[in-house]
Amino acid sequence: MKKIIDPVITVYITNKNYGKYLEKAIKSVLKQSFKLRELIIIDDASTNSSREIINKYRKDNLCKAIFNKESKGLIKSSNIAIKAARGEYVIRLDADDYFDPNALSVLYNTIRKEKNTALVYSDYYLIDAKDNILSLEKQLLRKNNNLDHLPVLAACCLIRKNALFSVNLYDERFTRQDGYDLWYKLLENFQFKHVSLPLFYYRKHGHNLTTNKKKLFTTRTRILNKFSNLKKITSKIKIICVIPVRGKKADINCNSLELFKGQPLLFHTINEALKIKQFKKIIITTFDDELIKVLKTKYKKTIYIHKRKEILSSINMDYKKSVISAINQYEKVNPDIVVILTFENPLRTKHYIEQGISNLIIHNSDLVIGTSPDFENNYYKFGSNGIKSLTNQKNKKLKLEKNIIHKDVGAFSVLRFIPYLNNKINKITNIVLDKDDSYIINDKQELLNLNKITKK
Repeated sequence: MKKIIDPVITVYITNKNYGKYLEKAIKSVLKQSFKLRELIIIDDASTNSSREIINKYRKDNLCKAIFNKESKGLIKSSNIAIKAARGEYVIRLDADDYFDPNALSVLYNTIRKEKNTALVYSDYYLIDAKDNILSLEKQLLRKNNNLDHLPVLAACCLIRKNALFSVNLYDERFTRQDGYDLWYKLLENFQFKHVSLPLFYYRKHGHNLTTNKKKLFTTRTRILNKFSNLKKITSKIKIICVIPVRGKKADINCNSLELFKGQPLLFHTINEALKIKQFKKIIITTFDDELIKVLKTKYKKTIYIHKRKEILSSINMDYKKSVISAINQYEKVNPDIVVILTFENPLRTKHYIEQGISNLIIHNSDLVIGTSPDFENNYYKFGSNGIKSLTNQKNKKLKLEKNIIHKDVGAFSVLRFIPYLNNKINKITNIVLDKDDSYIINDKQELLNLNKITKK
């Protein structure tokens, strides 16, 4: 049986009555030198020849087609396409534009170098309705993640799909936008990269969204107001990191000192925490004397150690009292934020934690957790009248228009300390982790499996 290989990149084409240009856009995807890709075409209730053109390619299994029965607009259509995408990365191509044959290869080779790069954009050729090149447009290299007053074109940017899920995709409240909301949400947590090559052809004509300047700038002003105070707030807050570990003295099955990649499992979490400049202190709370000895030898004065009481180390005991006790031992004044890290997630990197801190501040949340998205499955619980749906089937929405259900994958909790202290956690938001990065080790067999996987 031939092995099915998932695409690395999903290209989605958004179309609304662009039958005149659509076929050229499709062919520019199919002629890409990068072959591990899929093509999704989402048609927003076109009334011209678009459906016939799309069906021609769909029948030959060259694309997946989604036809909106009624017009939903660019933003909602984009969100539907992203949910349908199987690729690790997604890129939008508007139906009146087209790619250079090497566009996907160049963008992919840039984004794959660093996991915290969420978006790669390039220069482009501006063309007219007859494909004449009007100019070479050089997009600005945004130093220090500053968009200034010039947005990156929303189309033809290669974006890490999990990063999009982390910020809940495009905000459908802003139906008229040029990418500002999405980019600013991503900028707070991720890096952008610029490729100084023209990799696509952008058509200028009277129907472009960006030609309606007045409405566009009004929307942009609303979006910018959401993000204007983050840097000022971040510089004034006190953040404490706590890593709870029972240790073998309290739990014989504790794997904290078992080896992963040649060093104790716990060390991977501590090492990532030490890279985060926002942490004022990193505190390990444990009842295990042998573990304390190992930590003091390895880390000396770079971390703080809290010897928790035996009663707080029992299996199935919530670690909240230990966390609060650890903070009270070393802090006379309550911190603003506490970040709790689990040692069982050795592949979780620092940028997820930094994203969580930014997310907490941007959204004024009480708690940020790590999740993975799920809009495929439905979930139920027992009730007095049989089982009751926990998910979004109430209105029988189409699969790709459901609200996204998020599964907690552990790894970290970023909390405002006072609501945590007073059991008043109201608003919870999330950061989406890659499947591999969220791997959790619950026992020695899972540790053995992960060691084997990472050696390959």
